Amino acid sequence: MTITEFTNQFKSILQSKFSESELKNHLAILYDFYLGYNRAQVVMNAQELILGETLNKLNAAIRELEKNKPIDYIINQNVFYGRDFFVDESVLVPRSETEELVQWILEREETKGKTILDIGTGSGCIPITLFLEGDFEKVDATEVSETATKTAIKNAALLNAKVEVVVHDILTQVPKELYDIVVSNPPYVKREELEALDKNVIEYEPVIALAPESDDALLFYKRMVEIAPKMIKQKGILYWEIHEDLGKECISILENGGFEQVELKEDIYGRDRMIRAVLS
Repeated sequence: MTITEFTNQFKSILQSKFSESELKNHLAILYDFYLGYNRAQVVMNAQELILGETLNKLNAAIRELEKNKPIDYIINQNVFYGRDFFVDESVLVPRSETEELVQWILEREETKGKTILDIGTGSGCIPITLFLEGDFEKVDATEVSETATKTAIKNAALLNAKVEVVVHDILTQVPKELYDIVVSNPPYVKREELEALDKNVIEYEPVIALAPESDDALLFYKRMVEIAPKMIKQKGILYWEIHEDLGKECISILENGGFEQVELKEDIYGRDRMIRAVLS
């Protein structure tokens, strides 16, 4: 089967599930991953035959996409801040708004000689990127899931990032030291919103990383403020990724919990998605 024939087959089978732009994007990802061709090379080699195991893997990708599996899990790869991270169903697929959170920290803070902790690290994309892009003295991360912890450790090794990742439940435990900066992208999806999520999210991504087990979408934020003096140095900084509808509530939690200079920041789509605050 030639590249052109596979392209036509791919679109024919999946056209009812994806838009034209999504189909083109998925094809570009698969061709880059399995053939090593960019979009221009795909066009130039349109009549090249796809043979053997490569064709089997591409056909298997079609079957997985039919079952709503995210393409990142199919190829076990997500590009975050220009780097390839290993991802599987133990961790959330990193999103663009999380890249914006990382960029905000790097632009806003002096990193030289500072220590930072990421709570609920998942794939490790936040602390690994901060280590590689910044000049932190120490970068640590915690994760309640043992399988996700292993994924984060794997990514740190693959990308040569000196990040210590440990299994830790922030709801019942307290970090063992104080940090200059603490960052977290915790579970914040409201329980009633789970059913409305796309099938490729709710059927494959870990629910434990999407929403708190309780009905309180602010559970993790309240807990972090509660134990803030035990994990953040005085005048230290706290960064959060938040639900776009909960900005005012998060500000209130911070201001009532001993934080000052609270900043709410929009993402590129104009949604309230990030917060920075200083511990008094």
